[in-house]
Amino acid sequence: MSLLSLFKKKKTTASENRAPSHSSVLTKTKTGLADTRAAIDELSKAVKDTPEAVEIYLALGNLYRSQGEIERAAQIRNSLIVRPGLAPSTKARALYELGRDFSRGGFLDRAVSAFEKAQEIEGESPEILTELAIIAAGSREFEKAAFYYSKLNQPLQEAHYLARCAEAEFSYNDENIALNTLNKALRIYPSSTESWLLILARLKKKGSLDKFRKKFREALQSIPRHLRFVLVEGLLSESTIFGDTPTSISISDSVKNYSFYELMGQEIEASDPDVSMHYYGAKLLQLCKKSEEASLWLEKTLILNQNFWLARLELFNLAQDQQKLTPSFKNQLDFFVNIAHNIKRFACSSCGFKRDQIFFVCPRCRSWHSITFRKELNQ
Repeated sequence: MSLLSLFKKKKTTASENRAPSHSSVLTKTKTGLADTRAAIDELSKAVKDTPEAVEIYLALGNLYRSQGEIERAAQIRNSLIVRPGLAPSTKARALYELGRDFSRGGFLDRAVSAFEKAQEIEGESPEILTELAIIAAGSREFEKAAFYYSKLNQPLQEAHYLARCAEAEFSYNDENIALNTLNKALRIYPSSTESWLLILARLKKKGSLDKFRKKFREALQSIPRHLRFVLVEGLLSESTIFGDTPTSISISDSVKNYSFYELMGQEIEASDPDVSMHYYGAKLLQLCKKSEEASLWLEKTLILNQNFWLARLELFNLAQDQQKLTPSFKNQLDFFVNIAHNIKRFACSSCGFKRDQIFFVCPRCRSWHSITFRKELNQ
C-alpha cells in the first residue's frame, strides 16, 4: 500500500471513529479548522519522510492555500517546479496551482505569469484559460476576458465582456466602435440581454423612438422568456447597465420618457407576456399616469399568480388614494408599505442570493444569467 493510500486510510478511520457533533456552528467551524490543521501536519511529516511523493506535495500546497497560507503554498509549488527530472505534465500542474495560489493572494501579475508558463507546457487547457479569463475580468481588461472566453467556446460570457467593452467605448464617445462591438456580441450570442440593454438604453437616451421600437421588439423575441423582465428593469432603473448606483433624474426627463414607456407597454402586450411582464406593463402604465389601466394589468398579474406580492402592493397603493384614512392610520400604513418596498426583488436561482439591482453574473456563486424575479415572498 502506498504512503498516500495509507494516509487516506488513517484519515477515513479517524473520521469514522469521531462521534457526531451537535454543538454550535462556531464549534463546528473550529473543529473543521483543527481537522485541516491536523491533515496539514500529517502531510508535512509524509513529505519530510518521502520527498519523491509529488501528489502529497500538491495536496499539502492546496491545504496551505485553503488556510490562507499563500507563501507556504507557493514555496511547496516552487520546490516541485525546480526539481530535476520532473515530468512536464507534473510541472505544468504545479505551475497551475502556483497561479491559483498567487491569484488567491491577490498577486495577479505573478498569477498570470505562472498560468502562462503552465500554458506553454500544457497548451490551452480549459482550466488555465478559465483562470486567465477570471483575472482579466477582475482587472477590467474586458477585451482580454472576451478573448479567453472565445477560446473556451463560451459565447454567453464572451458576449457579456464585449458588452462591457462597448459600455467603456460609449463613455469615451466612440459610438461607432461601441455599436460595432455590440453587433459582434449579438452575432456571437443573439440572446445577450446586456448587449440588447445597452443598445436600447442608447436609443432611449438619443430620443430615437422609431429605432427603439424596432430594436425593443427584436430584443423581446431574442431574449429568453424568463429574462425579459431584466430588459425592462434595466431601462427603468436609470442607472449604468453594469453599475449599482441609480442616477437621479428630473421630472422633465421622466415626462420626456412617457412615449418610450407607452411604446414598451404596447410591445409587451403584443409579445404574449408572462406574469412578470404583466407586472412591468402595469409599472409602465403607472409611470405614464394611467392608473386605471395599470390596475387592470395588476389584476391580470394576480390572476396568473395570486401570491405575486409586488402586484398586490401596487394595487394597494392605487386603492389608498380612494380611501379616507385618519392621519395616524395613514402614517402607520405608510411605514409598513415603505418596509415592503425595501424587500429585495431579485434572487439567484442557483444559490438564493438576493439583491435589488439586476445582475448578469451572481456576485456570490458566479453563476451566469441566474437572476429571477421574486414573485412570492418565500422565494
